[in-house]
Amino acid sequence: MAEKAVERDGCRFLAAPVADGKAAITMELFHDAVPTLEAASVAFELLSGTTLTQAKALAEAMNERILGIVVSHS
Repeated sequence: MAEKAVERDGCRFLAAPVADGKAAITMELFHDAVPTLEAASVAFELLSGTTLTQAKALAEAMNERILGIVVSHS
């Protein structure tokens, strides 16, 4: 069985309003060290009713606890 390739990068999360008036959290990579995600953007859709203030608090908590992203593929 072939070994899986593993790519890692540091990241941060930002809260922002999206087109339909809802809040979302986007992920930004620090060093673009994950070629698999080079042409992609990652965003987290939040539950309806989540305010931008709540989304910002959630993004801040994620930034305090999450070091980075790990992508594995074959």
